Amino acid sequence: MKKYTVVSLATLTVLIAVAAGIASAADNVSNGTSICNVVGTHYECSSWSNEQYPVIDLFGDTYVPLLASNGSIWQSHVNKLANLVLDSNETHTLKPGEKIDLGHGYALEVMEIDIDSENVWLEFTKDGQCVADQNILVGTDSNNTWTVTLDNIQGENDIVVMKVHVKQLFVGTETSVIWIDGIWLIDYANARTLNVGDKLGEFTLEQIISGTDSSNQGSLAFKNTSVADDASVNDDSSDADSSDADSSDADSSSSSSPERRLAKLTNEKTESPTSWYWNFWECIIMRIR
Repeated sequence: MKKYTVVSLATLTVLIAVAAGIASAADNVSNGTSICNVVGTHYECSSWSNEQYPVIDLFGDTYVPLLASNGSIWQSHVNKLANLVLDSNETHTLKPGEKIDLGHGYALEVMEIDIDSENVWLEFTKDGQCVADQNILVGTDSNNTWTVTLDNIQGENDIVVMKVHVKQLFVGTETSVIWIDGIWLIDYANARTLNVGDKLGEFTLEQIISGTDSSNQGSLAFKNTSVADDASVNDDSSDADSSDADSSDADSSSSSSPERRLAKLTNEKTESPTSWYWNFWECIIMRIR
């Protein structure tokens, strides 16, 4: 008898653990909350290989949270987002007066190459209008990267919107050219700010979680409204089924036999998710006795 009791107790322990796991999983599914985290990703340009910029995936679409020039990834504005236009390590060979069409109305033009000082004058435009321009010293020991920062982007200042790397300058007998081997650009002109309650498809923004350090770089919590609606419908249906089951039990005669208890294990409408484990255990005890 003791042997069977020990085995039965062990079985009960396992069943309780399984029941707890099932209940926890059910809570996660019915909760319908999705957490989208900010992560750091490396630039394609090898000259910036030790640097990263923030990205966040919102249900298959990748966005870049706005970030100030001297900020860390976790200090990005997690709910102020722009589309990534370009992250390229393609090499472009340009002469003065030539430009690169970057897409979405953005362009980069070589205005002038100063052979004597080894300076390159670049201009960044949006829809044909000058946004910023810069003289870049192209030398072996110089920083050949132009980082474009702008103010008042969704209410934030000093936001990095573009990076350009000039690899080399070549001076010929008749012309001069430069090689640009790195361009990174966000669509800052169409950036947007997400607020609690805003919807993305069937998801509603519930919480904006700012980053605190490199291990927690910020996130957005969304509620799946379709899951919430389904859960509400299921709850109403369960309540109705429970009422019907209670009425049926009141009309029928009760039985304390093991067979009666075993039959109740399969009655999903009248039992809670874990009650059949307890009935199963009670059935085992009855058979041992």
